[in-house]
Amino acid sequence: MKSTIPFLSIIILFFTMNLIFSSCNNEEDSFIPKPYGYFRIELPEQSYTKLEGDFPYSFEHSKYAKVVKNESQYAEDYWITLKYEPISMAEIHITYKEIKNEPKLFMEYVNDAHKITFNEINTARSSAIDQVIDSKNGNGIVFTISEGEVPTVFNYWVSDSLTHFLRAAMYVPTSSQNDSLAPILKYTKDDMMHMLETFEWKK
Repeated sequence: MKSTIPFLSIIILFFTMNLIFSSCNNEEDSFIPKPYGYFRIELPEQSYTKLEGDFPYSFEHSKYAKVVKNESQYAEDYWITLKYEPISMAEIHITYKEIKNEPKLFMEYVNDAHKITFNEINTARSSAIDQVIDSKNGNGIVFTISEGEVPTVFNYWVSDSLTHFLRAAMYVPTSSQNDSLAPILKYTKDDMMHMLETFEWKK
């Protein structure tokens, strides 16, 4: 028994050293995952051009945005979409309604715009929402700014409450990556604000 104790000790020490060295090697050779990263987005310098076509409204939009007819099944006259050619991850949808000097129609359009916005926010469980009511050139303007994973992060409607009602909304197909798209969202939002600053109804 006396001769076997040192032998067992040597065997235990041998396996212990093997485990230590093997664990060191495994740590060196093991794959260490890196934090998620996103492609750097190069955006062109903002430049604008006047909206062309026979529309009851006018504004300056980004020259990088192609104006196309809204092809949805609910589309009406003068509904358009601004599609960014170098930026395929954001679109601006423009919808238009004629009020015809009917207060009930005006309130109906306001309620519809409100429902569309809040339904999208509630469905996506947005973390925040802010509304700012403004007035410019005799028009009422309501902004809706939402934060979180929502398809519509910024929109507004503008109306003279008598004849015209227009809603502009920024849509982001990949709403689950809004944090990574922050530069695009800001870029498009700035374009929408320029559209509003140059906005006017045609007589």
